[in-house]
Amino acid sequence: MKKKILAVMLITAMTAALAAGCQKASGSPKEGSKEEGKAKKVTVCEPVRGILWAPVYVAKAEGYFEEEGLDVEITTVQSDMPTAPVLADEAQFGLYGPEMICKFVEEGQDTELIYTCTDTYPYSFFLSKDVKSVKDLKGATINGADSGSSPRAFVRSIINNAGLDADNDVTYANMKNSAVIAALESGEVKATYASPELRTQLIEAGYDVAVDIYDKEVHKELLGSETYEMYIVFGKKSYIEANPEITQAFVNACYKGAQYLETHETDEIVETLKDQFAEMENLEQAVKECKENSLWSADGIFTDSGVESINTMALSSGLIKEPVDKADLVNEEFADKAAKEAK
Repeated sequence: MKKKILAVMLITAMTAALAAGCQKASGSPKEGSKEEGKAKKVTVCEPVRGILWAPVYVAKAEGYFEEEGLDVEITTVQSDMPTAPVLADEAQFGLYGPEMICKFVEEGQDTELIYTCTDTYPYSFFLSKDVKSVKDLKGATINGADSGSSPRAFVRSIINNAGLDADNDVTYANMKNSAVIAALESGEVKATYASPELRTQLIEAGYDVAVDIYDKEVHKELLGSETYEMYIVFGKKSYIEANPEITQAFVNACYKGAQYLETHETDEIVETLKDQFAEMENLEQAVKECKENSLWSADGIFTDSGVESINTMALSSGLIKEPVDKADLVNEEFADKAAKEAK
């Protein structure tokens, strides 16, 4: 008799629990929201693994994406145009430079900028030891990254400013950082742009900085502004309009990553990023340079002067014919909201 009573009680309890679960499911939150049990999958494409996109990588390492209800995968696209996966709906967001997005917007393509990981231009320019000035580079090969990238725009601007024709007077190569010094030594290339990862190695190898963008006067003289939002996050306007909650969650996580970089010391940041930069031998020095020179953006917000400089660079590179309005290029809603809600 006791066994029958216990069985009836157990069945009743299970039925009540099942009913409660069904009631909860019927009122379940929208897909991609924080309250939803299952995280929304988001793919982010990058052209290379670069320390200047650190807010995104910190968000991944520290679990900020998960806190926002997202399951984010970051994939490296080895091609001359890493924007392709976003345009083809194979990735939701992309990491790149803003100049090519200017071109896409001018052409009427479905793209916009939503967040910046950096506030200032981070590249320097180096000559080989047997080249005295930029003017002497006519007929030379230069390491200038891929054709639509910010490094290429930077190199082209320097070549044009020296009185040379960036389209006809030089040839461009796209090299990994690990191959640059050997190429300079052998004469395969006669000049190179340098990210923070490469800059220290070149100086230690005895190369002098020909154009030092860390000098604020040089930055303003060359770019026309003290700010230049270069390492950016972009997406398709149509996707962003259809998925504002997911976009906001993604930007919120990036903002948290930026705040982490602001408030933590170099050794802590290195510890956080080391698994994602396992192949970088000078990670600590690169992080230190970014910290000491305030390269990372603290809030992901684009400035008016920075966007003007981006347009200037895109124009000088031949990517666009007319300046692109900030309102057409940048969707400020998400970064603004992330910053305001964090206060």
